[in-house]
Amino acid sequence: MTKQLFPCSLSARLILLLSIAIFSCEKSEKMPDPAMTKNVKTDANAFVVGQLLLQTTMPGFDITDIQYNANNSLKSYRTEGGAYVTTLTYAPDKVIYTTVYGGKKSSDIVYDLVNQYATRKVETFYTSGGNITDVIQTDYIYQAGKVVKEYYRENNLPDGHLVYYYDDQNVSSQERYDADGAIVNKVSYEYYMKHADKSAHFSQFNLKMDGKLFPPKTLNLVENKYLKKPAKNPVATHYTYLLNASGYPTSGSVTGPDPYNWTSNWQ
Repeated sequence: MTKQLFPCSLSARLILLLSIAIFSCEKSEKMPDPAMTKNVKTDANAFVVGQLLLQTTMPGFDITDIQYNANNSLKSYRTEGGAYVTTLTYAPDKVIYTTVYGGKKSSDIVYDLVNQYATRKVETFYTSGGNITDVIQTDYIYQAGKVVKEYYRENNLPDGHLVYYYDDQNVSSQERYDADGAIVNKVSYEYYMKHADKSAHFSQFNLKMDGKLFPPKTLNLVENKYLKKPAKNPVATHYTYLLNASGYPTSGSVTGPDPYNWTSNWQ
């Protein structure tokens, strides 16, 4: 399923960065009510940002030719050397990401919004002939203005859930569970407390360029990540950054099981 999150073959680097295991769900647990976001405050300046990201290889693959509308909302971007083009369409309560490859739609993502924040995401993948191959649904639960749980369904079958835990300002850990309620893995985070995460649309928790559709999960840049699976030793990943004069990361490195270097351009 990870391979389909972007319409191309992704490296293990993305898997490490996302720390994604197979999504499963407790069969007896009900899906969350999207109305739980009714107390999330609307951000009147949702698209007011400092510098805008133009391209990055931070997730371990390229996101290039990032375009914005006049109000700094995301307009479009390319992946896989420009072969895949994703264009955004905005409606009062929805945002749609449509990805085209070779002139044909390969996928679309529909976000349902309440007070400008996503309560549901539905990803649909297509063959070159236009037939649907996979449908993945994510429902988001909010508490105190933050995403605390995500519930997944694939082709209308329960496919797991994820729980976020926060300290004062950052996600401190997240846990994934299988269909029987057994934990699949736990990921813990440490941060550079003196370095703010100034990214708007893209971040280490928003690799789909959908950061403005959710409250921020972190205020600081990730320094270390520890992935722990049952009966396995923790796997550590370390992140370093080179910041420009305004504090935006222009390059860095990822060290761990699958190390690599990355760059980002801003304007």
